[in-house]
Amino acid sequence: MTKQRVGYFEDLNDPEAQCSRCRLCELICAFHHHQVGNPRRAKIKVVSLGKGADIPVACLNCTDAPCMNICPTGALYRKETDGMVLVHDDVCIGCSMCVSVCPAGAVTLDPVDGTATKCDLCGGEPRCVAYCPAKVLRLTDSDLVSRKRMRTYARSLVGVQEDRNSK
Repeated sequence: MTKQRVGYFEDLNDPEAQCSRCRLCELICAFHHHQVGNPRRAKIKVVSLGKGADIPVACLNCTDAPCMNICPTGALYRKETDGMVLVHDDVCIGCSMCVSVCPAGAVTLDPVDGTATKCDLCGGEPRCVAYCPAKVLRLTDSDLVSRKRMRTYARSLVGVQEDRNSK
């Protein structure tokens, strides 16, 4: 079973193919799920990396999901059909244990109802992907995202090594 998730793809060589920092993904998400224009209620989060670099963060749907494993009530569960990790809002007690163990920082507490919230792919048609003006958000399988990030990291290391050797 291939797990689907929202993947963030930027082309480091093309400044136009990077997160534009518009945060439209958060607004669209909050409106779709809660009919409000409050980005704090979004299930996707844009995290600032400093120096003008932002990156959208969405759930990885980890194979061994720490959020699911630590949840004392079983509010986080995996859908058998597609492997998505989802939240039973009515079972969540808002203890935030899932938030503290999420390796991606993708699980947060909703500021209004206090329950865990995370990307649910909008039922298979993620609005953030459809409305991303930079087109850096895509619906993909988690293995592809991991391979792409490894290649990007490897290229950055090679570039660093070449810079050191040229001096």
